[in-house]
Amino acid sequence: MCGVVGFWNKGGKEAEEDILKRMVKRLTHRGPDDNGIYKRDSLGLGHTRLSILDLSQNGHQPFVTKDGMGVLSFNGEIYNFRELRHQLKEEGVTFKSSSDTEVLLYALYLWGPEKAVPKLDGMFAFAYFDLRDETLWLVRDRSGIKPLYWVEKGNLNIFASEMKALFDHPDFDCRPDMHALTTQVIYRRLDGDWTPFEGVKSVLPGQIIKITRTNTEEITYFDLERDVDIERILNCEKLPFEDLLNSFEKIFQHSVESHLVSDAPLATMCSGGLDSSLIAAVAREQKADLVGYVADVDGVGIREAEKAQKVCDHIGMPLNKIKIDQEAYLRFWPKTAYHNDQPNFFPQNILWMLVCNAAHKDGFKVLLAGEGADELFGGYDWQVEAYNMWRLRRLHSRFIPNNRFFKKLGSFFNRLSPIDFAPLMEQPFHHMTKLSFNHATLGQLSSIDGLQRRMRAGNLFNKLEKVTPLEHRAFLARGFDDFHGHLRTLLRTNDKMGMSVSIEPRVPFLSNQLIDFGLHLNLQSKYNQKKTKYIVKQLGEKKLPHDIVHAKKIGFGYNDEMWSNTVGFLRGGLVPDLFKWGASEAEKIFDDLEANSGILHTLVSIELWAQIYLNHESTDALSDKLLRNVA
Repeated sequence: MCGVVGFWNKGGKEAEEDILKRMVKRLTHRGPDDNGIYKRDSLGLGHTRLSILDLSQNGHQPFVTKDGMGVLSFNGEIYNFRELRHQLKEEGVTFKSSSDTEVLLYALYLWGPEKAVPKLDGMFAFAYFDLRDETLWLVRDRSGIKPLYWVEKGNLNIFASEMKALFDHPDFDCRPDMHALTTQVIYRRLDGDWTPFEGVKSVLPGQIIKITRTNTEEITYFDLERDVDIERILNCEKLPFEDLLNSFEKIFQHSVESHLVSDAPLATMCSGGLDSSLIAAVAREQKADLVGYVADVDGVGIREAEKAQKVCDHIGMPLNKIKIDQEAYLRFWPKTAYHNDQPNFFPQNILWMLVCNAAHKDGFKVLLAGEGADELFGGYDWQVEAYNMWRLRRLHSRFIPNNRFFKKLGSFFNRLSPIDFAPLMEQPFHHMTKLSFNHATLGQLSSIDGLQRRMRAGNLFNKLEKVTPLEHRAFLARGFDDFHGHLRTLLRTNDKMGMSVSIEPRVPFLSNQLIDFGLHLNLQSKYNQKKTKYIVKQLGEKKLPHDIVHAKKIGFGYNDEMWSNTVGFLRGGLVPDLFKWGASEAEKIFDDLEANSGILHTLVSIELWAQIYLNHESTDALSDKLLRNVA
């Protein structure tokens, strides 16, 4: 919806308006409809607006309370703002607009952020300053749908929706954090508040950062590991599946309906997969003029556009097929590197940006998308792999002797090893970690990051101790881990690719009610009769063609031939120096890249990111260079 920027110098240095304007300008793509700044003493807040609710100037931000003591710069949508508005009216608040921003501001002002934020159902990231006690609050939604980054350097705090805007403050330099970057390359994501830039931290999903003149406090209002209620999962096992299915249908329909609220044109993704197709089917029932979008990629084996057309014919919805060829892919690749702020290793993200670009040209501002379903309802193959692995461990434990020899044997064959359960439960998915590179090639891997991952997996597995048998426990724990880690990466890139062309992605599977429902479902409602996302598929049977519901999950289809001739782009680039490769080592890697398209894509993505952020190269110049390499 918007872009948030700002800074506060607790030492009292006057905020400079020119700095604030530069930061705001950097995020114009997130909000081309309006922009504004607020400056008072050492505080500066800025905002760029993509008008979605209340398109009038009444929604102008930063938004200030009538008495001038509370100020808000807000990015996102609060879907239950009408209920909150009613509560606030009963407490005497009068509103000048119909926007959710004003509702949020007075909720924060009257109730305080620690009480108000858990009441919010939506996607959001915002900066709120309360002049009554001189406190800055930085807040992010519980799933991490909307991004927010911050820097604490002495008395100076800087914050923004995208990292690139932080570097427009003259007191903060852009420097790579090689420890974080190497870890991201190996695991394809970063855990915790890490980013690839030194000194830049991400506000975590479900987190409130409270900053006063004397202290900085990190408050967690939602944490999956802490807040999931195991007794509710156990009680769920006693409920008839039909009751659960009816509850899921009502909650899902309500979520889709709330995500359709918009004063700006809205469309939906429809890839032909279960999740986006189910959203499209339910949304189409409530919005007769809804249209769909799908990427039609050259050279893919299973064409998503064909499946999407079948869905749209079934529900009577027009479909826009966005043709994507190699030239379009390479032209947009540097743009994704710039807008993502960090190396973008997933080829699908370029396709997502291209689809959003087409929707933007057609006049739309909002696109519904299907992220979140696989994490909450069990849709990934690796969740099934965890189930099968632990089932084998459990069965083998009944027959393999518990002695020193077999314990030693189990340490080498831990996929089947049930011999000593205690250490295995501390690293329940250890063997499933697939590394993209050899450690020696890239440098020292972060032991801290790896330890955090292992600790979280072990803690989740142990918290589910009452869930039996072990394979049920493993499946659920793996899904919880995906919600904590994998989903964050998907949502971050989903937001940035869409907002790069002024499109707001919305994700109906991640309303508060659906998160709560999905996290507390029993195993049989997620994985049943060897079917993943069982409860989602049962609802899909009511809305969609049978073969669409039960088709094998393929994700966002792409063709790796699109970047197969880009090795030359790396020669003479920054990647070898970043990772300290010798000349002979670099040449060997380059020679081997044509046989490994995945690693080639990763290395080119790093090179693009480095050229943009460290060499200040333009995206257009990099696009031309990529195209010359494949000519």
